[in-house]
Amino acid sequence: MNSLLGDLFIASDAALRRTIGLVILCLLATTLWGCDDVPHAPEDLEDDTQVPHVELPPLGELDPLPFATTSDYLTVHIDGQYRELFVKGINLGVAVPGTRAGELAATREQYARWFEQMRDAGINTLRIYTLHYPRFYEALAIHNHRNPDNPLYLLHGIWLDEQSISGDLFEMTAHFEEGILEVLDCSHGNCTIGHRYGRAYGEYRANVSPWILGWIIGREVHPEEVLITNDAHMNVRSFTGEVFQVRASEATEVWWARHLDSLIKYERDNYGVQRPVSVSSWPTLDPLSHPTEGDHYSDEDIAVFDISRIEPVDAPGGIFASYHAYPYYPDFIPDDPDYRRFEDAEGPNSYLGYLIDLRSHYRNIPLLIAEFGVPSSWGSAHYGHLGMDHGGHDEREQGEVGARMMRTIYDANCAGGAFFSWIDEWWKPTWITDQFDFPVERRALWHNVTAAEQNFGLIAFDAGAPDFARRVHITGDPALSRVRIDTDPAFFHARVELATPLGEGDRLVIGYDTYRADLGESILPGGVRTANRSEFALVIEATDSAELYVTQAYDLFAIWRRDVDPVQLFRSVPSDGGPWKLVRWQNGQERGSNDGTHWFEPTFHDIGRLRIRGHRQSPSSHDAVVVSDTHVDIRIPWSLLNFVDPSRRTVMHDYRDRPGRQLQESDGVALSIVLNGKLITETPRFTWQKWEQGPPTTERVKESLPIYGRALSALPDWID
Repeated sequence: MNSLLGDLFIASDAALRRTIGLVILCLLATTLWGCDDVPHAPEDLEDDTQVPHVELPPLGELDPLPFATTSDYLTVHIDGQYRELFVKGINLGVAVPGTRAGELAATREQYARWFEQMRDAGINTLRIYTLHYPRFYEALAIHNHRNPDNPLYLLHGIWLDEQSISGDLFEMTAHFEEGILEVLDCSHGNCTIGHRYGRAYGEYRANVSPWILGWIIGREVHPEEVLITNDAHMNVRSFTGEVFQVRASEATEVWWARHLDSLIKYERDNYGVQRPVSVSSWPTLDPLSHPTEGDHYSDEDIAVFDISRIEPVDAPGGIFASYHAYPYYPDFIPDDPDYRRFEDAEGPNSYLGYLIDLRSHYRNIPLLIAEFGVPSSWGSAHYGHLGMDHGGHDEREQGEVGARMMRTIYDANCAGGAFFSWIDEWWKPTWITDQFDFPVERRALWHNVTAAEQNFGLIAFDAGAPDFARRVHITGDPALSRVRIDTDPAFFHARVELATPLGEGDRLVIGYDTYRADLGESILPGGVRTANRSEFALVIEATDSAELYVTQAYDLFAIWRRDVDPVQLFRSVPSDGGPWKLVRWQNGQERGSNDGTHWFEPTFHDIGRLRIRGHRQSPSSHDAVVVSDTHVDIRIPWSLLNFVDPSRRTVMHDYRDRPGRQLQESDGVALSIVLNGKLITETPRFTWQKWEQGPPTTERVKESLPIYGRALSALPDWID
């Protein structure tokens, strides 16, 4: 979904959307992976020469067919029998804070710790997308040798770069073929790659092939790429290889079949082993018909890639379908009225309906849901049907929804699933926040807790509790004696010290002047005039509600649309008595079928309605306001204060008639505090040091992991 920027949602011409999509596709290639961007593809700083030597059986003793497929499951060869495995998987990206995906910066110690945590959680399979540094394979080999009866199986990806300017997959053939052979050699511990930027390299000596459950090649190919490839090669309709064949199909299936054929032949001929294979795909390319989806409004049902058209000729390992399938995207999954009729023990479940429909098409080969999950972000980038959304879940809810999805995968007779993902990755773009967290190359330096894509992990990276001793403002008022401030990579923190607890009927209003004393609103909600001019106002009603408001001019509501209200300037201006607006997102566009039979209104997330609780109540990862007897603790995510990059103290200050987005450096944040209609204090500006590297953090197991782990333990590892 991240490949779809907001303007694509409202472009009226499908061809225009496809053209824009291809331009964005090309731009994202190096943006996301940093393949040629030296600052984001540093040398591997770990010394991979000091590695414990891992003794593995010689290649001649390896099982020539360690894994295979039935019509329903991937199987493991154990004691002369092939046992059907239900995949309880996890996706592992390793962009730790301060780094991006192509840096693969996880350490050997992190790998070792994560593998133990995965095993303890009941995960039996690990999925990676691309070649890692040698330390990954060494750590996995060591872990599995120590746990021979309970190894972590590996679904190994072979990444397809987004290089083609035209979108024709055939233009990427040579480079992709080279990548396939390289991954095969490295995973067998038989490769040395010299220093290079943007990709893993080193001496690969650890052979992890005994645990590679299957190969999943490629990535989420865009529908425009499929259409362009098919149109450019209209005469390429079939293929007959040693391992696979394609009969009377399209060029895209032929292209993938050729690569799968050469992959299996290379591993068979050079290492004497074969195993199951698949191609990474997603519902956007599924072979089903979706009556709610109209190409006037969306490109999500305009192209097909169907792996069942790739037929085995001599492939004892078999082939399986691999889908990244989420309950909220594309819209036809939550929208389809037939899908909505399906139910599980927790109620209506359109995700179950979709998976059963997809499984009915792939009834002769296993269907693996290679990505699924929901993020624990404060913001929801898109709604699913009845509570399985693209964000807006706290950590407990993330675990519960993830557990429900895994049970749904099992109930739909799928081969298993791989939860996305193991760790939070701060570098990742999210379509709805991309307009106000930038520049892209600095995104990994801070944590946008509102952005869905940054918060999919079961492991978080925390900066620690705020240190309220560092910045203290003494008010001199007995009702509210001190204001304490701290900042970290995720939040602006404030502690307001009170003489008496907030009680029923009490109202606390805090104005946030985020930059420039000459800009902002002088009258806070409730009518109190202040010397500070505020861009934002937080209104706290005892322990009942906490709502964040923004001035009309500085409101970024639906910033991704072309038809935003002209009173929204996207910059602060001076005003006296202007309207305050609840901070809101538009997270879904109006849409429907071309014939008008199905129609769906736009959707909105009132993200400014913040979580509030008393200090004796159970905490949530989304708590913004915690009220105790002596103080009120407040934390506001940077994006909700229109900070586009807190590491440089920059805020949105846009001129809509100019190209791009403009910003300004903040000179600090000043607060104005009103209690029950009385202005208590106005603080000076609080500022903080900029930072240029990933900040110190501590790994933390989210509340979601043990919840999800309990769900895994209730499902079988083996089907027989």
